[in-house]
Amino acid sequence: MNVLMVGVDKNRVGGMWTVAETFINNEWFNQKVNLYYVATATGGSKIKRIGKMLEGYCKAIKIFASKKIDIVHIHMAEKGSVYRKGIVIFLAKLFGAKVIVQMHAGPILAWYESLPKRKQVTVAKIFNSADQMLVLGEYWKKQMATIVAVDKIEVLYNGAECPEENPYNADGKYILYMGLLKKTKGTYDLIDAIKLIDSELSQEIKVYLCGVDENGETAQYVTEHGLQNRIVMPGWIDKNTRLALFKNTQICVLPSYFEALSMTVVEAMCYGIPMITTNISTMPELLGDEIEKIEPGDVHKLAELVLELVRNRELRLNNSKIEYARAKEKFSQDKIMKRTVDIYNEVEQKHCEV
Repeated sequence: MNVLMVGVDKNRVGGMWTVAETFINNEWFNQKVNLYYVATATGGSKIKRIGKMLEGYCKAIKIFASKKIDIVHIHMAEKGSVYRKGIVIFLAKLFGAKVIVQMHAGPILAWYESLPKRKQVTVAKIFNSADQMLVLGEYWKKQMATIVAVDKIEVLYNGAECPEENPYNADGKYILYMGLLKKTKGTYDLIDAIKLIDSELSQEIKVYLCGVDENGETAQYVTEHGLQNRIVMPGWIDKNTRLALFKNTQICVLPSYFEALSMTVVEAMCYGIPMITTNISTMPELLGDEIEKIEPGDVHKLAELVLELVRNRELRLNNSKIEYARAKEKFSQDKIMKRTVDIYNEVEQKHCEV
């Protein structure tokens, strides 16, 4: 089976590239399908982004013209991503391929409802042109069902590599945050929470804020709170650095106000790292009922939970056991890869039956 996958390139840091990279690098997946990957988006200046889009279209057309593509698997977000990928959907249909859209955007419904009616019609047409819509959780399935026929929608969680055995180090010294450094991710809430309990933490406990600080505002906020000796800001980290940090991480924190489906949470669970996060969107689906979650913006509760986990080694071990087992069952990369190939075959089978 020939599959053309369309998404972003590695310069567009974030969850979409992380997910696409798992498909690109998964050996089992690439034995089952002939994968061709094309990026239509990148980071940088507007000229650079337009250039990458046009380059992506040209590459896609060349692949369509030289190969019989069976499935086009599109990674999509909101706003410009919808329109860029809409052109790819048109090309796919022109060349007789089936289209699967994997929706990564969280605020997709809010964005859709903010559009003028004529644009809503265009967007709905793009969405419904897909043969299958994949969403990141039951929460998002209910949302997308207001735009797309429900029988076209299926839940496919993001997957991460899960070691064969739980590698969690309960004696680690790091509190880890991974993601964009911005208010809506709860970054500043975490800094505020650490300030509240700083005097109660041993000097060896370090808080790693791993992500891009584009304007230096987060670093300034850390300085204003006098936490330069507590908080480390290494920037955006690659996979090897991430895995190295995991070995000495005792808690992972993501106090976000909004998420589609967090790769930070999935990866932390796969490595058995106790997670503190908010009770928004798909977080309850990921962590289940046994792990306590907080309301977005509740800095005092966040500080309380961090301190409780730091002080209570047995609680950390218990949460680690629960999260690792749940991740292994539901979110391991191997299971997600196998389910994706099954979806490809199901879409192809429907095509043959028509």
